[in-house]
Amino acid sequence: MSAKPVRIMFVDDDAVTGRVMKRNCDTTAYDCTIYQSAAECLEDFKREGADLIITDLRMPGMSGFELLSEIRAIDQEVPVLVMTGYSSVENAVEAMKRGATDFIKKPFEFDELKLMVDRTLQSARLRTENQLLKKQLRQGRNRFGMIGNTPIMKSLFATIEKVAEVSCSVVITGESGTGKELVARALHDYSPRRDKPFVAIDCGALSETLLESELFGHEKGAFTGATQRKHGLMEQASGGTLFLDEICNISDGMQMKLMRAIEDQRIIRVGGTTPIDVDIRVIAATNRDLEAMVEAGQLRHDFYHRLNVVNIRVPSLSERREDIPALVEQFVREFAQRYGRKVQGFDSVSMRNLCDADWPGNVRELRNTVERCVILSDGPILKWSGRDNGQGNTNNLPVSFSDRDFLSLTELEQEYIHHVLRCLDGKKTKAAKVLGIDKTTLWRKLRRYGEDGQRV
Repeated sequence: MSAKPVRIMFVDDDAVTGRVMKRNCDTTAYDCTIYQSAAECLEDFKREGADLIITDLRMPGMSGFELLSEIRAIDQEVPVLVMTGYSSVENAVEAMKRGATDFIKKPFEFDELKLMVDRTLQSARLRTENQLLKKQLRQGRNRFGMIGNTPIMKSLFATIEKVAEVSCSVVITGESGTGKELVARALHDYSPRRDKPFVAIDCGALSETLLESELFGHEKGAFTGATQRKHGLMEQASGGTLFLDEICNISDGMQMKLMRAIEDQRIIRVGGTTPIDVDIRVIAATNRDLEAMVEAGQLRHDFYHRLNVVNIRVPSLSERREDIPALVEQFVREFAQRYGRKVQGFDSVSMRNLCDADWPGNVRELRNTVERCVILSDGPILKWSGRDNGQGNTNNLPVSFSDRDFLSLTELEQEYIHHVLRCLDGKKTKAAKVLGIDKTTLWRKLRRYGEDGQRV
């Protein structure tokens, strides 16, 4: 089915201008209706509405100013473009004050007007989508991909809504596992930049030289191994968002280079001389106290203040324990579907244990625990008695230390691997993930036990 054409109302008492407009619009996707009377346009708008209105200001009878006032009394959102002569630009300015979206000077070329119409309709569409997204977000507790109904999370969501609309730099702080990257992605996904790239880099995983090459790119021959030109992440993120994770690990020299690039919105590739313009929003994240690092001389104060236009702190799980049941419920559904497990959830005692646990790894640790419980489940009701040291204890191990002789670590390992494989119907890939080892290691262990170590 073809898309509905854009409905435009064009008002000008000059019949010739109207005919030219109609003829040009017939070659586009616009459904344009021509009016020589503002009053007639207003009556049609009341009955049928429009996607955009273009009106002259000086007309006999009802003027363009009066039409604009009547339109705005009915609809505050519909775009209205006004036409004005070169000698009366002040009229266009007055129309803008009264609610016009934009103005164009007469005489004009149709291509010029079409460009303005396209730009105006695009802005209106984005504004409508933004309003719809915000309305949907306010209707539920799962907002921005995060679950939370506690006051501290509601405050976080409100901050994200406000900050997402602008392109200022942001520093996100919080303990490991709290969801700092989720916040960064929300700031991007609900911003005017959402149709452009979101590029993330872990600053703590790279040396200074590699980080510079990754961010700025390099020219062919810039260093040994640079066999071709490479576009850096800042180029790739242009128009969108660059997320710098673990920003506190950047060296002093790299802080200077990055600060200059952010301020100038311009980079130079390693080994190059030509400046390259970029348009990026920078969002940084860390689990450390940046102000303390500045005071200790471990972070440049000018770099910190360049990034820290807005600071968003993500609360730890211990600060929002009331959200744990909803988080657990969501994780159970997610992993039951992923692993094909027919589970309903945790019993009341286990849920109380989950809510009372410390969770130093925050939401990430809780999520991993629920995943293990679902994988190792024996029935529809999940159980969790407390801290499990990373191995999960939804079921009793096939080893009881009270009813048999002591086992060597090798024997205990062998029995536990057998137990996990039985729970997972022999699926070695999933078993390796639960055991915290790679598939090759599991395969080698099974071969050492004299069993079939065929890779799966």
